[in-house]
Amino acid sequence: MKILLAGSTGFIGREVLDQCLQHPAITSLVALSRRPLEIQNPKLSVAVTHDFLDYPADVIDKLEGVEGCIWSLGKAWMPSNEQAREVCVDYTMVAVKALTAMHNHADAPAAAAASGPDHTATVHKKKIRFVYLSGGAAERDQTKPLWFKQDYRRIRGTIESLLLGHARTHADIFEAHVMRPGMVLAKESSLRDLVRGLGPSVKVDKLAAEMVRRVVNGEGGKRKGGGEGKDDTDEMTGFVVENGEILSAM
Repeated sequence: MKILLAGSTGFIGREVLDQCLQHPAITSLVALSRRPLEIQNPKLSVAVTHDFLDYPADVIDKLEGVEGCIWSLGKAWMPSNEQAREVCVDYTMVAVKALTAMHNHADAPAAAAASGPDHTATVHKKKIRFVYLSGGAAERDQTKPLWFKQDYRRIRGTIESLLLGHARTHADIFEAHVMRPGMVLAKESSLRDLVRGLGPSVKVDKLAAEMVRRVVNGEGGKRKGGGEGKDDTDEMTGFVVENGEILSAM
């Protein structure tokens, strides 16, 4: 299975990278990065781009055949709303649209061959699983009063809604998993993490393991479609995974 990973140099992304390379079902991992990575592994290739809004041709070539994506790019908070919207919303949707378009293009010859001259056959496409790292404080309801980090939490909620909406409108080929952890703690306990862990929290290795499990296997999670538990196509296309569900999955 070929996976795309964005955010491989961050605290969570580095753990996801390590676990992807160790997973037997993942045979190829493409890391989307602004710079080359120091790690060497036969499974790993690095797609270097300085512009996450416009991929160069060599990056597009490396995305061919990608079957799943883990998007862990971003920070817990950004002081500039303009930067936050570009990183959280624009960067993510450029990747989503590129992967969707490539998947549609790759499936077109198979669909034509299966349908034949009468165009009567049904082709069941394999979905791209897109696992997005959000946060427990993100707010999809843009009108709800918030007491702290209002703009940033709404921006994070905006991309959640866009991903779930994309999953509904592309239900045959795209499946979204939105991860909403609380505080993310280091694998090794510290005094700082003991305090942070008093609230909703999860250790980074447990979070990464559930993200990898979902990109490989799909399934599970609280479904968000055209309604609670049911969408317009009656397919499982969008999942919102809260902190407690991440913990209970392990």
